[in-house]
Amino acid sequence: MNEPQGVNLDSLKKYYKEAYDAVRKYSPNAYVIMSNPLDADSKVLLSFVNGFNKVVLDVHYYNLYSDRFDNMNVQQNIDIIRNERASDLSGVSSTNALSFVGKNEILVEKLGV
Repeated sequence: MNEPQGVNLDSLKKYYKEAYDAVRKYSPNAYVIMSNPLDADSKVLLSFVNGFNKVVLDVHYYNLYSDRFDNMNVQQNIDIIRNERASDLSGVSSTNALSFVGKNEILVEKLGV
């Protein structure tokens, strides 16, 4: 499920567990990607994925939709990535799961990239 938002966390975990089991039924070596809820901390699934093998946590960062970033220039946005997002991502990466930044909507609007 890509970018879950406004979902019950227990329901999301149940969905991911069933999806994980379905993938494992056919492929013990495939990576299973689970996306953190957009409206929750990026570490919310860490304890949940500890029991799984070959899991990737997909995190998305949307500075674009937060008023905090409205008056920042490109360099200030980049500094947020270096100083805040990097430590957040290292926390996600400290488990048995890999982490993947699926989207980082910080420079799309600022640079048009």
